[in-house]
Amino acid sequence: MRLRKAIMIAAAGVVVAGGLAVAPLTFAAEAPGNACADVEIIGARASTERPGFGVLLGPLARTLTQDLDVTVRSTAVDYPATLGNYNNSVRQGVADMADKLEATAARCADTRFVLMGYSQGAQVTGDVLAGARGGRPAVPAAVSDRVAAVVLFGDPTFTAGESFNVAQGNRSGVFARGRGELDAFADRTQSFCNRNDRFCQSGNSLAAHLNYNGSLDEAAGFVASKVG
Repeated sequence: MRLRKAIMIAAAGVVVAGGLAVAPLTFAAEAPGNACADVEIIGARASTERPGFGVLLGPLARTLTQDLDVTVRSTAVDYPATLGNYNNSVRQGVADMADKLEATAARCADTRFVLMGYSQGAQVTGDVLAGARGGRPAVPAAVSDRVAAVVLFGDPTFTAGESFNVAQGNRSGVFARGRGELDAFADRTQSFCNRNDRFCQSGNSLAAHLNYNGSLDEAAGFVASKVG
């Protein structure tokens, strides 16, 4: 069943790559040189998107970098974001996001973190904080306690009924994480899931999964409220 679902996601990924201009987005953050930023944004792109933040997280990271009244550094998770070996791709994303978190935390004692993920990248982000199903978190509490905000879009591990959900439907995702797994981060998280989204709602609409641009303003406002 999980293989079949991964194949479904693979088919969707072809549409993402083929139907959108998926150019890598990189831009200078406000924090100068190697100085420690007040906030580091770490983002994991969706399946099949080219390296960088992708078409959804890129604009969000850029808006936050420009608008927050703190110094910001933006860092993209370096992982395959592929679908032929979905589970391995997720594991590599988890390892890279965790490495980036721990490296900055060790070097910059006062830096706080904003984590964000879209589609496969949302699963990566959740796994870093809560562990994969039955597993342990990828970073210690001393690091995850410094996460100020978490923003997820179209998460395949979306679980209906969570207090942090921003959802138009009441179903769970194709790889539902389970109730309570992200409770420690509930007040710092927003998980956006469109009605009938093929992956976060186990629905039948790929268009819904590709249509989160309308949620970016709300997501940016949420992050700003948590970063202060």
